[in-house]
Amino acid sequence: MKKIIPAIIFITSFVCQVSAQNCSPFISNVNGKKFTYVNQGGDSKPMGSMVCNTNKKDAATVNARIELFDKTGKSMGTGNSEIICTGQAIKIDMKTFIPAASLRQLGNMEMTGDTKYLSYPINLKAGQKLDDGALNINVGSNGTQMGQVQLNINNRKVEKQEKVTTKAGSFDCFKITNDIIFRISMMGASIPFQIKVIEWFAPKLGRFAKSETYGKDGKLVATTLLDSVN
Repeated sequence: MKKIIPAIIFITSFVCQVSAQNCSPFISNVNGKKFTYVNQGGDSKPMGSMVCNTNKKDAATVNARIELFDKTGKSMGTGNSEIICTGQAIKIDMKTFIPAASLRQLGNMEMTGDTKYLSYPINLKAGQKLDDGALNINVGSNGTQMGQVQLNINNRKVEKQEKVTTKAGSFDCFKITNDIIFRISMMGASIPFQIKVIEWFAPKLGRFAKSETYGKDGKLVATTLLDSVN
């Protein structure tokens, strides 16, 4: 028994050290940064922008404050989320995956519900299948529930590794495909959306450098590009 306890302490200490080593570069790269994205329609015309300000919460967690703007620069609402590094994966609050167009429609309505995370393993590789994600949140105003939002992200697969260049710079990314089913239920009416999203995930940033959204018919409907990092 005396030998077992030191062994357990050693293993726990080793795991914590590995986790800290894996997470430290990521935390350093995103702490105190401002990420600005531009949204374009399928015709490449401006649709709006998104600004994400990140700050370190602790050794493994980053808080992110997100603000959406329309194409005229008018604020369409804000939200808060977390990015967590476990040492084996980067986990992103699923609320950040709600389509921007839908968030604009919801405006400043209150959204409540359990926090769910989408996982990106530290050691991504081509051909890898990633865990699905599901999120259910309640939508309301002044404490009164008015509806529900459901988000399911399925069939996540790492297609390949490639470099992506935007106005913000060049980033080593993994091209990941996702099937997304998004449903808004308000006042007895339910509106489903089915889209396919291709994201170029940059592990160094813990977020995507580029994403493309395709409709059910396979037509490109939106592109989001990382415009600057300050």
